[in-house]
Amino acid sequence: MNITATHRVKDSQGKTVGFVIDHEYRHYYDVLRNIALIDNLTLDESGEIVWGDEELPVRYIADINTGIYDRICGENPLERDVQRKLEKWLAHWSGYVLYVTGARQTGKTTEILKFAYKHYEQIIYVNLADQKQLEELERSVENTSLYFGLIDYCRKIGNSEFDNSQRTILIIDEIQESSKIYNSIRALQRELKCHIAVTGSYLGKILNARYFKPAGNMYEIEMLPLSFREFSRAYDLEGLLMKIDLSGKSADEEYGALARIYRIYRKIGGYPAVVSTYRKTSDMDSCREVIKSIIERFTEESASYFRDTKCAVVFENVYKAAFISMTKEKRGTSARDIRDITEFIREDTNEHVSRKEVNDAISWLKFSGILGSCDWYNQGKATDLLSERRFYFMDCGIANYLAALTPIQNRAVEGIIAENFVYSELYRLYREDKLKGDKPCCSVYGNYELDFMLVDKDDKRYGIEVKSNNSDKHKSLDLYLEKELIHEAYVAEITRGGTGKKIRRIPIYTVGCRFPYQ
Repeated sequence: MNITATHRVKDSQGKTVGFVIDHEYRHYYDVLRNIALIDNLTLDESGEIVWGDEELPVRYIADINTGIYDRICGENPLERDVQRKLEKWLAHWSGYVLYVTGARQTGKTTEILKFAYKHYEQIIYVNLADQKQLEELERSVENTSLYFGLIDYCRKIGNSEFDNSQRTILIIDEIQESSKIYNSIRALQRELKCHIAVTGSYLGKILNARYFKPAGNMYEIEMLPLSFREFSRAYDLEGLLMKIDLSGKSADEEYGALARIYRIYRKIGGYPAVVSTYRKTSDMDSCREVIKSIIERFTEESASYFRDTKCAVVFENVYKAAFISMTKEKRGTSARDIRDITEFIREDTNEHVSRKEVNDAISWLKFSGILGSCDWYNQGKATDLLSERRFYFMDCGIANYLAALTPIQNRAVEGIIAENFVYSELYRLYREDKLKGDKPCCSVYGNYELDFMLVDKDDKRYGIEVKSNNSDKHKSLDLYLEKELIHEAYVAEITRGGTGKKIRRIPIYTVGCRFPYQ
């Protein structure tokens, strides 16, 4: 079999950085290592790659990268909002290390590679979950300066010569796997001219004493599962979602179209692999299998970070137990939830599980982006905040899957899934700095509980009750308005929307993307 180079590839400075061989781009040092296998390439006396008498046509790396970008987009066609955030970092904050966090399988690697191949000539991608790549990079940067270390690393992995300029981006995936590399971030940012991006899935590991937070030089972006707005974009309904009238004046078929995909989203959630599966198959069972595999993989990976052999038992049961705890009386504390979850696991497994073990597992789920917590405005006072009074799953597809493993009645499940949906949609408003605080809050006044209470930057207070059964009862909203604890009151449900005397009803699928509900 003859292997030949068909094109020479240059960068924007005119330097040869690789070759096209059998229709595939190969980095310069990859070709150099395998020069004996390529018929029309040899080495000159100085060890540089040369070709025969016939000049090779030239292609430019920008065109090669555009082709790779198009391929990644074709394989992953979901359009994610994170790209706008990455563009903002590039325009204004690229002197900082980009730090992309978020749960496993939310699309961090895919989206950052899309961005990189769109904007850079040289992409150096290191996956620290790969033991060989981890060891190679650690050896390269600890034995010499970071600059020469990256030159050495690029040659070892077959990349072209390291270009220490803003035409290059260094991407370090799964940064939590190496305390040495994580703790070198400040030095990387200080010594190198290229742009640097890191990702991390398991923030709980970074809390280990071997790690420190390199404060002041990181620009953090949190990747979440697809929002409902992103999901509607995949079905060409984003424009409708953003213009539909919130008081019921749009056409019936328009509300119906959004309600249909909301019901789908509430069942499957927003993990990219699950959404892609449903778009290809329209099969809920296939989606459940993908969700199951996501949970199993997360459980397996999480257990590997703990020395206690009992932790696997805890992780296998803590999800289901956490969901069951959500269906109980909500007023209370997260400590009581931990107690209830511990008792459930003990009864379900016949294992003597301690509250500390359960609390550690819950904390891990929070730091890993599976669970979110909800704070509490005590007695409706925005100045009296109690932290972490409820748990919610960050993805309603995960919550819906777990619900099927419990004996909870469908009516109660519907309510919890609807609240999980609203929580995850509101959470994004806090990440976008549109509300005061860092996470959604509920509130209790005497015996009256409000599902969510929001405070905007102008101290305007909003009360939201979530309904899954179109109930006309909203006693908590009535009381909060009467006591002047909120300025505006909303019921979020599957509805056309409507304006009452004091309380407005809005379609539940608009609760995040259409705030402040004008």
